Amino acid sequence: MFKRIRQMKGVTMVELLAAVVIIGVITSMAAPEFERSIQRIKFRSETKNLLSTMRTARSHAIAEKSQYGIHFDGNARVITLFKDIANPSNLAYDVGADSVLRVDTLPLEFSYLYASFPNSALIFQANGTANATGDVFMISNPTGTVNLTQLNVLASTGRSKIQYINNY
Repeated sequence: MFKRIRQMKGVTMVELLAAVVIIGVITSMAAPEFERSIQRIKFRSETKNLLSTMRTARSHAIAEKSQYGIHFDGNARVITLFKDIANPSNLAYDVGADSVLRVDTLPLEFSYLYASFPNSALIFQANGTANATGDVFMISNPTGTVNLTQLNVLASTGRSKIQYINNY
């Protein structure tokens, strides 16, 4: 007389639609934070590349017993790794005369590059020391995310390190 109603297994279309809507709302809330995270990762990567270039110049100077340096062009956002052969006593980058090993251009997101070294050049002596104690500041401001970092160099040892001042 009474028919047993079989229990149906699975989900209804309404339940499936509700799950899709919830996932969409959560994804739309997370997207801006994901973009900021990507920008932070790119900025830190470029900062570490610059630190690596500085350490490479110091290593070449020690290994080859010759002066190597890095020139910082803040206006063009260009970093040049060079061997100081034209006029080593000048402690400066002589365009066209010094031997260029590598030229790096920072991405357009970098709005500021400043080096506090004389002649905007960091020169490493054959013993690994630097021509001056100083800092390199880099600022990136893409899509409202501000990234600021400072790279320090100690003249007496030539050692360099990164200090992230503001990275949010």
